[in-house]
Amino acid sequence: MTTGATSSGAAGLLNQAVIDEAEDLRRRARFPVGAALQFADMEEAGRESALDRLRVAEPVSWVPALGGWLITSRAAARDMLVPNAGATVEVAENLVRASLGTMMLTSDGAEHTRLRTPFERPFRGQEAAELFTRYIAGECDSLLRPLVGVGAAGSAELGAAFAAPFAVRMAARVLGLSLDDTELIDSFYVAFAEGMVYDGDPTRQQRADQARDDLNEILARELRKVRATPDRSITSVVAHDPETALTDDELIAQLRVVMFGSIETIQASVLNTILLLLQHPEQLAAVRADMSLVAGAVEESLRMIPPVAFIERWTRLAITLDGIDIGAHEFVGMSVLAVNRDPATFVDPLLFDIRRGNARKALSFSFGEHHCLGIHLARLQTVTAVTTILEAMPRLRLLDHEPPAGFAFRRPARLVVEWD
Repeated sequence: MTTGATSSGAAGLLNQAVIDEAEDLRRRARFPVGAALQFADMEEAGRESALDRLRVAEPVSWVPALGGWLITSRAAARDMLVPNAGATVEVAENLVRASLGTMMLTSDGAEHTRLRTPFERPFRGQEAAELFTRYIAGECDSLLRPLVGVGAAGSAELGAAFAAPFAVRMAARVLGLSLDDTELIDSFYVAFAEGMVYDGDPTRQQRADQARDDLNEILARELRKVRATPDRSITSVVAHDPETALTDDELIAQLRVVMFGSIETIQASVLNTILLLLQHPEQLAAVRADMSLVAGAVEESLRMIPPVAFIERWTRLAITLDGIDIGAHEFVGMSVLAVNRDPATFVDPLLFDIRRGNARKALSFSFGEHHCLGIHLARLQTVTAVTTILEAMPRLRLLDHEPPAGFAFRRPARLVVEWD
């Protein structure tokens, strides 16, 4: 039996259903593989095989360590993300909302459309290429030139030396913001990412709350500047569009989430792609022989190590998913890491193959109405960054690294490389 949570919570939000002890025990017996899954299996490096075993036995499973259902098959995840699936993000327990606030990623239907539409046009494929290609190349060059010198050998931790400042600078450039302290901005988004981990640790949310308050002050200051002095930036265009009608608080909330996609996921996609290429010398050699293959390497990297590794939804009403009955207002998580390794879609899914023909079927950019707003720009940035790194650093080698890890967002915390 499922108890509670049929009424709306604060600000019209649903409340997650409460599962009593008897129902929990029944589900544990019905889904023994899910019941045995540990939270560390979803977060730590080297434990991905536990998710593969779960997908084979129980592709939609009750996972007490998560406090809800977990989907590990691509077909079921896609079904959960389509607009008519009966799912919602407008729930009080949504940690993305708790960390980043009320914005396009935590709203549904007409409200989601109202908040997202003003930002869509500049992020379309052709517009993104025309607006930002030159800036992306310039940022790559300005960051790599001091590292490589003129034909000099060297080594660096690629995250701090390139990926993080590149992501923050490009976010600032794209949105027309002055974000000079790249380490500070990056630290905010580390705190936001940690706040989206469903492990019950309240200190994560406390750090995210403080980061949000500090970032809000910076964004409010930037918004006042573009209100006073309009320019051609995305922020200025949206702020001065009479049809947009977003309040300053709403605009700041949208900037927070757009920046999130521009910072956390971009540095992850760059680091993950470089790491996988360095771990697969034959694939790296093929890329160096034909740099047009970088795009395929990026897509395959996004599949194998998705920067966004977890997606959450809640059921509005009772649903049946892959033959499993799920009650109303229940938490349903999707492991993008597991979904992207589903052999029903991807042949030899554990093989890193830069020529994989269907890598774009991965759900790394989500699916449905909440699919990634900056998908085209993200691909452009990552392909350009990886290409520039490989061209600037001949005989690039992996010196040291921490394996990619993370529950909600996944990348190596440290990636040390050297070059001749």
